[in-house]
Amino acid sequence: MIRFKRHIKLIIFLCALIIAIPIFGYLKWTSPKVLSIGIYAGSSWDVPSGQENTLLDDVIKRFEEGHPNVRVKYESGITKEAYSDWLSDRIVQGSQPDVFIIPENDFNLLASTGSLLNLEKNIRRTIDTSMYYTASIKAGQYRDVSYALPFESNPILMCINRDLLESQGIEIPQPGWTTGEFFQLCQRLTKDTDGDGVIDQFGTVGYSWKNAVAANGISLFLNDGSQVDINTTQIRDVLTWYHQLEKLSGNYTVAPSDFDKGKVAFMPMTLAEYRTYKPYPYHVLKYSSFSWSCIEMPRKPTVKSTEMQTSLFGISSKTKQPQLAWEFLKMLSADEQTQQDLFAQSQGASVLKSVMTSQKSSEILQNDTFGTSALSSRTLNHILESAQAPPNFPSYNDLIERADYLIGQSLSKDSIDSDLGEIQEELSRELRN
Repeated sequence: MIRFKRHIKLIIFLCALIIAIPIFGYLKWTSPKVLSIGIYAGSSWDVPSGQENTLLDDVIKRFEEGHPNVRVKYESGITKEAYSDWLSDRIVQGSQPDVFIIPENDFNLLASTGSLLNLEKNIRRTIDTSMYYTASIKAGQYRDVSYALPFESNPILMCINRDLLESQGIEIPQPGWTTGEFFQLCQRLTKDTDGDGVIDQFGTVGYSWKNAVAANGISLFLNDGSQVDINTTQIRDVLTWYHQLEKLSGNYTVAPSDFDKGKVAFMPMTLAEYRTYKPYPYHVLKYSSFSWSCIEMPRKPTVKSTEMQTSLFGISSKTKQPQLAWEFLKMLSADEQTQQDLFAQSQGASVLKSVMTSQKSSEILQNDTFGTSALSSRTLNHILESAQAPPNFPSYNDLIERADYLIGQSLSKDSIDSDLGEIQEELSRELRN
């Protein structure tokens, strides 16, 4: 009798299990899947922005409409300055978002430490990379492997005080202007205008030795960071040229405020700054006392030299929803509607060629607040086509910062010829460590 009761209990348990398994499976299948996003508030380019996360909310809404069983969430209010630490903490705790914007200067570290999912198979299967500007897609590659997709780009342009050039009878430089022409114009424009023996008008401000190196298509490193390559005739010639450019202003240190006052002809400016300070209301806070516009930076002919930052989104290597994460990443990066809305709402450039050459983008750039001196979509597309991605290796950011300090010190002492060898040795030691 006892044995019979045990059999009955076992049969009841098995029947309950048989019923529970499909119910549990159904509930698991029908319960919403959660996809977490990592994002900071405001602009990637350190300029005023009133959009906050409006674009992301729109993308999430469209994504959830196409995936009824998915809920996308993100933590709002994280500042760009606090975001890197926030993400690092999440990675250490094992609670990192499925998809996240990569902190500025952290891509090399995250890719090299295995924090980012390798995207090569997904890209080859579903994306035609020729839709992107070359420098934009390369920005998300570490050792020729894609670990992130580009979201928004921000190239450096040359801002020109049009009134100052016109008052001197100088035409606005044409596309393709060279560093030689740039030097000659700066030399011509740097002068004492009131006869008191003091230089009070200047050719340029904010143009750095790194701009000069980029304009000549030279890299400071070989083989993606395996070797420092600074002590060369090419680098020496460029730095000597740059030092001569610096000397034009004499003992006076030209400041950005001098450009604001209309006393300087040329100043490098990012696209985000141009799009922020050209129209109202920020225009009246900055450059309302003179007419100005932007063109491409001067460069050596045939060289791809436009320096450009690119914001990137990646997928956590620990995500439990790799397919959903990939589909959401594509909607951010490869979807024309998202990228067109981004160009309309943000300050940088879309990473898609089709968006930047669209009629809508042309209209955005040519709207009334920009006026006749607006940057044309054709010129901007040319600038983006000629952009170069910065090197991607783990110690690049530290090395370029150290190089900037050492070369700056050497230029100030007028000893670049004798210092380059020592600078190369020091950077090489840091590269090996």
